Amino acid sequence: MALADVHNRWNKFNKKQIFFTTGTDEHGLKVQMAASKAGIEPKLFCDGLADKFKDLAQIGNIQYDRFIRTTDPDHALAVSAFWKTVWDKGYIYKGQHSGWYSVSDEAFYPESEIIQSDEKNPKTGDFKMVAIESGSEVTFEVEENYFFKLSSFQDELIEMMESKNQMFIQPKSYHTAILNDLKSTPLQDLSISRPSWRLQWGLPVPGDEDQKIYVWFDALVNYLTSIGYPYKSIEQLPEMVHLIGKDITKFHCVYWPAFLMAAGMQPPQRVIVHGHWLMDGRKMSKSRGNVVDPVELAEKYDSDSLRLFLMRYSVLDSDGDFRESGLKSLRNEFIGKFGNLLIRCLSKNFDICRALNRLETKTFDELLDDVNDDDFETEMKEIRDTVNGLHGIVDENYKNFEMHKAVQSIWAVGPMVNGMFDKQAPWTLKVKDDKSSDVNESNQLKQDLIIFTSLDSLRCVLILLQAIIPNYSKVLLDRLRVDQDRRTAEWVGIGKDLTYGQNSTFKKGEQAPIPRIE
Repeated sequence: MALADVHNRWNKFNKKQIFFTTGTDEHGLKVQMAASKAGIEPKLFCDGLADKFKDLAQIGNIQYDRFIRTTDPDHALAVSAFWKTVWDKGYIYKGQHSGWYSVSDEAFYPESEIIQSDEKNPKTGDFKMVAIESGSEVTFEVEENYFFKLSSFQDELIEMMESKNQMFIQPKSYHTAILNDLKSTPLQDLSISRPSWRLQWGLPVPGDEDQKIYVWFDALVNYLTSIGYPYKSIEQLPEMVHLIGKDITKFHCVYWPAFLMAAGMQPPQRVIVHGHWLMDGRKMSKSRGNVVDPVELAEKYDSDSLRLFLMRYSVLDSDGDFRESGLKSLRNEFIGKFGNLLIRCLSKNFDICRALNRLETKTFDELLDDVNDDDFETEMKEIRDTVNGLHGIVDENYKNFEMHKAVQSIWAVGPMVNGMFDKQAPWTLKVKDDKSSDVNESNQLKQDLIIFTSLDSLRCVLILLQAIIPNYSKVLLDRLRVDQDRRTAEWVGIGKDLTYGQNSTFKKGEQAPIPRIE
């Protein structure tokens, strides 16, 4: 949700239309069994879980446009309409199905994708069979189902991924793996229903109450439901980008595009695949005790700290390794690099408004020429060029869900500006003569340029960080007195905004805008 939220905020920040949906997939045998074990009706069981995910989104400051539940009435209508469309086009038929089924994964696996485990079934005494990919237990099932003609779309899927859309799946490693599988292994037709005597908790197959729609066929249609299907025509469907965990690539990158092709619709433009989170290098497990509660973390550190850590260390094609010490360290690093710079620059010893006013009459380069210090001019221009180039770099990173690269690029400005500030030591420049009170114009100009360059770099950095840490950015931009209407992309650049800074000097005893957590 956080990855999608950053992408969403960034697009809207750049004044692009985007509709961000997240939610809960609630039907299926797994939910039916869990509700039965809990002794409550499946819908009530799902209501409680959906509320937890909504609360989690609120805690994480996730600004979705719709939280969709697959138990929503409009979704049931959309699934029924989609099924009928695929049926009418001749891609669904009824037949007998046998295979290895995992309740946990809610998926059938072919013989080639299962192995015998070392663990025995306590009821039968036989060794358990498990899916190679997930490790979940599977049992052999024989039943009458409806099938989707997945085998009809092998060539079309290969053509799409090989020539029409070579960026269909990102990172590239997942695209290559799926494409290689399609080229080497013939697709089998897919069971897309379960008998109602086995699965009560699901949507009925249109025209056949004895069958329930397979949970993945149901769940995947949520993307269409969210944008108004079937009330919107196929031609109105917008560009779709899906963000998924690595364990469900087959469903989104093979089954879903084939379903859409069968219905006469275009596949999603991109499927972005991310890894999982480990803790201290190991898979999270309640039995091991190495689990992370994001609610507790957000209460302890706040949501921005959690968002910043997740984005800094989320690398799509690898698993993340969570450490609370790393979260705290990164939070304090932000305060050290950027929060402290704000406090130092807004000291009563400096005049930010005077510095900004200089840019009203002369350009940055002209003012640097007036200082007549080549080394100083080179250092300031290097900072200016770095900051001015940030938007293009960060824009590319955000679009590709490479949030860690965006953070790294922005972070690099911190030591550059702080290093310049310490080296130039503006507090040592004698602006006025102690005896005569005469102004030393050269020192005053140099001091003003140091303060302006430092604070304007900080202003630009905070604008770019709004997608990741919206609260921290707001606090510091508010403290700089940056106008609300000047916190968008067009204002990123040294000297783009000269209207901030009024009455922003730190007063004696004033607390830091964002406190450290030791």
